[in-house]
Amino acid sequence: MRLTFESHQAGGITVIKCSGRIVEGAESAALQQRVNDVLSESPYIILDLGGVDFIDSSGLGLLVRCVIRTKNVHGILKVCGISPRLSEALKVTKLDTIFEAYSCEAEAIAGFYARSRAEGAAALEASILCVEQSSDVLAYVSALLRQAGYQVITTANLPDGLTLLTATRPRLVVVGATLRAARETRAAAAFNKLLDSLAVIELPVDFSSHDAGESGRQLLDRVRATLDAQRV
Repeated sequence: MRLTFESHQAGGITVIKCSGRIVEGAESAALQQRVNDVLSESPYIILDLGGVDFIDSSGLGLLVRCVIRTKNVHGILKVCGISPRLSEALKVTKLDTIFEAYSCEAEAIAGFYARSRAEGAAALEASILCVEQSSDVLAYVSALLRQAGYQVITTANLPDGLTLLTATRPRLVVVGATLRAARETRAAAAFNKLLDSLAVIELPVDFSSHDAGESGRQLLDRVRATLDAQRV
């Protein structure tokens, strides 16, 4: 089966879902290129290997090289969803200590933030989580907040929002009104239930059509007031 990929962002982390075979030749070359492409944009990567049904010695060697390559650019690469067969291969070859492996994507994402807190690092911490389904609005709001000096992580969907919410424990959540009202899925219901006990700023449904300067000023005023109130 030909190796295929699906990628998405969860906060500042790129998740690459692999399906098929990781073997010497075109498949390994394609995976190496995908990792290199991601590293040019972000140093934090999760390889989801849940869809990989076979890996040869060359493919395993490539995964080792991907970990080393990521470390060399001061990044972190984790793997998740590995099969019992691959897990056994890692143990037999004693390569299991090279990989930071997790059972699922959510645990791998949480692992980034747990590591950051334990080591006192600031690279993967956030004071504000932004969850908005419009990529343009999300880009605008996150850039606005970062320019104001805030640490921000973003996502456009509620499943990743739930994972990031529980992993990062942000001081404030900025969320689109449509997503705030969602209850139709388990992730949506759990996400919004958690928000009930947190500091939240809800973006109106028509936020995208507001005057950019005025809406930005108002949002920053609300963010400052909310965070200042937490210090009292």
